[in-house]
Amino acid sequence: MIFVTTMSCTLIGQHPMRFRFGYDEDDALCHKIKLEMIRQILILYQNGVTDFFTNCETGPPMWGAEAIIALMDKLKSIRLFCAIPYEEQATKWTPDLRDRYFNILEKCTDSCYIQKQLTQDSYRLCGNYLVEHSNFVLAVYNTKITTTLDPVTAIVNDAKEAGKGIIYIHPDTARVTPIRIEAYGCNGDLY
Repeated sequence: MIFVTTMSCTLIGQHPMRFRFGYDEDDALCHKIKLEMIRQILILYQNGVTDFFTNCETGPPMWGAEAIIALMDKLKSIRLFCAIPYEEQATKWTPDLRDRYFNILEKCTDSCYIQKQLTQDSYRLCGNYLVEHSNFVLAVYNTKITTTLDPVTAIVNDAKEAGKGIIYIHPDTARVTPIRIEAYGCNGDLY
């Protein structure tokens, strides 16, 4: 298990097929979202967040992990922790996505597998782990289009219940909603 005592943030986002550009990372909106993620990561870092967590899923979690790895050479105290839902997570991905995944695991500060094999609970348990180990969540997420079956929705809801600060980046516009603490129906901005 990974034990962290510093300020930390989980990087999550909806599956690429929920974006209008899908897996096309050359799309202008995708570039805009990635740049906004980097900007928010740097703002968090400048405000004392040094540890970043991801489940290494395709899309925003992977993009965020790659951004952190690129920053690790320049910002010596920034760290990346990968909490993988189950060991064979990337088995059915394309070769390019698998290569990126294994590159992240090779270069991250530390990693752990939540479960050995895929079960009904793998993503829920991983989401719980991410929320428990983070002070903040950076979510590329449309709060208007959610489903209870979506693991990202579960992480966002768990973070709200735990009173974690959540930064939203809208997947259709790359517009940022500043850190919000939304616990038990009480909404409030954190400045």
